[in-house]
Amino acid sequence: MKNMILSFILIAAISTQAGHHEHANDAISVVKKAYATFASGDTEAWTELHSSDLTFTVFGNIPTSGRHVGPEAVIKNVFEPISVHWPNFNIQHKAMYSDGNMVFVHSDMTADGLETETLHMFRVEDGIIESFTAFDDTGSMAAAVKN
Repeated sequence: MKNMILSFILIAAISTQAGHHEHANDAISVVKKAYATFASGDTEAWTELHSSDLTFTVFGNIPTSGRHVGPEAVIKNVFEPISVHWPNFNIQHKAMYSDGNMVFVHSDMTADGLETETLHMFRVEDGIIESFTAFDDTGSMAAAVKN
């Protein structure tokens, strides 16, 4: 009987770990799609990957800073200013990590007059991005702002 109970516990633990790994891969896949739609400028496809009450936080004192709620607010207050203030903006990922539904992306970030690194944090629920937080080098970004 003890062996039977131990077997069930082992199977349950393995199943939980496998489910956790699959969930993490799904979350990373959603985040990769979000970056791809951002890079291509497809705001409609980008919007579909995010919840209607998305919380998008950019720290610091740069033109995109603040807590933006909803995809439309992000497009207007973050994406549109990026092309104005940081021409030729580009993000190249160095690594993506996940812990369940949390995805962390370490990237190089460049634009005219800007060469820095960033860390982005996403929370993904049921295949939809619920929150995003940018841990950007806002000092370098502020110095590179074009008007």
